Amino acid sequence: MSAARLGALGAALPQREYTTDEVLERMSSGGQFDVERITGIRTRRMVDRSAGEDTLSLGERAARDCLARSKYEAADLDIIISAGTTVHDGFHMVFEPAAAHEIARRIGADNATGYDVVNACGGTMTAIYLLENMIRAGIVRTGMVVTSEIISPVTEGALAEAKDIRDLQFPALTLADAAVAILVDRAEDERDRIHYVDMICSAEFSPLCIAKPSDASENMIMLTDNITMQAAPRRETWAKLHRDLLEKRGSTFADEKFDFIVFHQLGVAFTEKLAESGAKIHEAEMPPRLATVHKYANTGASTHFLALYDYISRGEIPKGSKICFVPTASGMIFGVMSATVDALVG
Repeated sequence: MSAARLGALGAALPQREYTTDEVLERMSSGGQFDVERITGIRTRRMVDRSAGEDTLSLGERAARDCLARSKYEAADLDIIISAGTTVHDGFHMVFEPAAAHEIARRIGADNATGYDVVNACGGTMTAIYLLENMIRAGIVRTGMVVTSEIISPVTEGALAEAKDIRDLQFPALTLADAAVAILVDRAEDERDRIHYVDMICSAEFSPLCIAKPSDASENMIMLTDNITMQAAPRRETWAKLHRDLLEKRGSTFADEKFDFIVFHQLGVAFTEKLAESGAKIHEAEMPPRLATVHKYANTGASTHFLALYDYISRGEIPKGSKICFVPTASGMIFGVMSATVDALVG
């Protein structure tokens, strides 16, 4: 059975950067929020539709960037999986055809099949989980996960409706747009491979974060019980999942000797709490965290690999680094992935 690796990584950001204050200046609800102090978010990128930016254009850019950093051509791809929360073509939300098919057409991946996966902020890791299993089973040799996350329209809903810090729409003021593309192919040795990926859904937490059309306006909104989400029972779930997985493998977190860990970029304080929960459950010190929420905000399903891309671009991830990825998403969806990266770093 073949093992898989993370072979290349690409990303794309909207051209326009906003400070948190610039975003809040558009607030029409009358609410008053100190978002930067609470979350640590100073800047973010949001699409400009007048400039032709949408889910498909950002996804195409990320996919091309990923290919340029790999040894492959578009025609070498066997499959593309699109893992964003929504698909926008201009001003329109699209359900068919699949974004994966359109991105494949745009980049010339004529031999690739494809489909879309929607699993909230866990979409990217879900797609990698599926693709890694396909490679291990010998179904495909080379594939790409493209996550183009355009979620700033939900921020617009919060700007129009959120009233105070206790408002369930407050977390929507942390959102931003970005796209990532991850090429996954067959591993060649132990120094460059995905060691394991696992995902679970804890249905008891499902009401804590729900996106839906607004009852008060034409906006999409996100209602999040942030206090309950950050309480110990919920935030410890990832570490308990990981602990149990490692026990089955005859290992411990300390034995794994991770060089870095990447949490969902929700806010500085929340990632600190996730790290504290990990240290408690694993009874081990957490490795250095990759953190980019201060300059990119919360980019949903693209957040882990946007953070990794940023650190790699600045030369701060050595070849052969072992990284622990911890996705958390509404649902509530939890997961963990362990990967040693070599080709990804370049």
